[in-house]
This record gives sequence, structure tokens and C-alpha cells, in this order.
Amino acid sequence: MTRLASTDRDKTPNNSVARALVVIGDRWMQLILREAFLGATRFETYRERTGAARTTLTKRLRKLEKEGLMERIPYQTAPLRYEYHLTAKGLALYPAVVMIWKWEIRWGGKDAHLPRALVHRTCGHRAAPILSCRHCGNPIVLGDCRFADGPGAGYEAAPSRRLYRRLNSNSHLAGSDGEVVEASDLLGDRWSGLVLASQFFGVHRFDEIQQFLGIASNILTDRLRTLVANDILRRTIYQERPPRFDYRLTEKGRETYPFTLALMLWGDQWLAAEQGPPVYVYHKSCRRRLGAVVTCGKCDGVLAPRDVSSVPSKPAK
Repeated sequence: MTRLASTDRDKTPNNSVARALVVIGDRWMQLILREAFLGATRFETYRERTGAARTTLTKRLRKLEKEGLMERIPYQTAPLRYEYHLTAKGLALYPAVVMIWKWEIRWGGKDAHLPRALVHRTCGHRAAPILSCRHCGNPIVLGDCRFADGPGAGYEAAPSRRLYRRLNSNSHLAGSDGEVVEASDLLGDRWSGLVLASQFFGVHRFDEIQQFLGIASNILTDRLRTLVANDILRRTIYQERPPRFDYRLTEKGRETYPFTLALMLWGDQWLAAEQGPPVYVYHKSCRRRLGAVVTCGKCDGVLAPRDVSSVPSKPAK
């Protein structure tokens, strides 16, 4: 893929991950979507499971409706009460949601509502979800994809500076040592998600990342510090005077690739501009445009929400 870069800080490369994170790159949005896939439909259920304040939950549900990911369906008329159900657009996020569950279960997620395992009803086994190529069926791994500029390549206005915020000891996103408790905290912060995604486009140095994303230097410093503290990125010095650093994915960081890729493909399908996706992804194994599905590690069948039940984690004591 041609390296997209601009000297204009008010512009950023068109990117389906960025567009997707504008829609769902918020801790509460991701928690609500998670609970929707685990069967929640009613306001009080969402509130209980996510811990969101009523006003926060109301605002996020309204945004999910506005973005076309959820729809309200009345279930009671006196007084009027609604259930919130995923639309086709919302259901299409299932691969990304399952991949982040898998990542969080391995790397220390402790949330009581996170499923401990998924059972594939078709074969009756616990499924180890795998992001696979729709065409050849092979697992999609980092390094097995090729990127090329798509018809929607170009630049768009950088996100408003009012969306920037620090991850500091006063934030629910990170403790004083920079450690993040849940994946929804880390990847639900859209700037951390974008910094992480830039790695998969081969952007590793501070100045390159800043230029690629159009992000303020203090915000980038903060996100990189958090990602390093959580062992997702490793910092290596490449210049002594003045000191300059290179940022590379650790094993923990590399395993976010399926989530990031699934989110990008969802953005390509649902959020691309009229001219088409900014980037084409090709699977090297079969040399075809990538289409991804989540498959069962036991029977190789496709995992769809209706065919999967979850084994809940034991409540925290």
C-alpha cells in the first residue's frame, strides 16, 4: 500500500478503522454492544451489566440508534417501554466483538459478564473462535495480508481536537501506573485504537504516527505510554541524540490484529464513502480480496450469533 502521509495537520488519511472507531470507539458503546450480543435487550439490563449511569446509557443508546446499529421495539404500552435490538449493521460487528472477547479472555480480562467460553450449537463443542478467510478457509494471521490503495484512498478532515483527552491517573481508562483493566477501556478509547491500528500499516516511529493520524503530540505521547505500560507495544531507541524511539507490537499487541482487521472490514462494508473503501485487503494464501468470517476451531463451521451460546464467567467474589 502506498504510504499515506500529509504535512497538513488538519487532514488524515481515509481509514475504515478510524471511521469505525468514530462510531463505536467509546468504552460505553463497546460495553453496550457486548451485552447486546450476550442477550441484553432492555434498558435496566444494560444498566446493571455495564454499570453506566442512566444519562450515559441513554445517550449511548440514542447514538447507536442514530448510527443504525440498534433499533427500539416497544414491548409495553402503558407505560411505554422499549427493547433495544441489533440491526443488520450492528450484527455485522459480531466478528470484531468475538475477536476482542478472545483477546481479553487470554490476556487478563476479569469482567464478570465476559463469556468464559462460546459453545457452537451446530457441533456441540466449545469453540475456539478463529478469524478465517471466507474464500479459502485458512486462518488470517498477521503478515498474511497485502494492502493496496482502494478507490476511496485520499484524505479527510482530522477529528476535532475536542475529542482528544488524556489517559491519566484521574481517568477510568488507566491507573497511575498506566495499567488498563479491561479491553473495553483500552480499545474503547478511539485514539489508543488508532495508534494501535497504525502499526498494522507499518507506521512505527513517533513522527510517522503523528503525521499518519493527525494527532496532537501530547495525546500521542500519552497513548504510546499507556500501550507500552500494558505490554502491547515495545519501545526501542534508534537514535541517541536526541533520543528517538521506535514502537513495535509485542505478542499481546499482535494478537489484536484479528479484531482490528475485522473492524476495518466492517467499516469498509458499512461506512465507506460513495467511491468505495480506502484500502483493499488481499489474502496472500488465496490471492483474493479478503472476506473474513469467524469459524469454530472444532468443526470449521461459521460462527453466527444465533448458532452460539455463551458460558458465563463465575461472578466475582
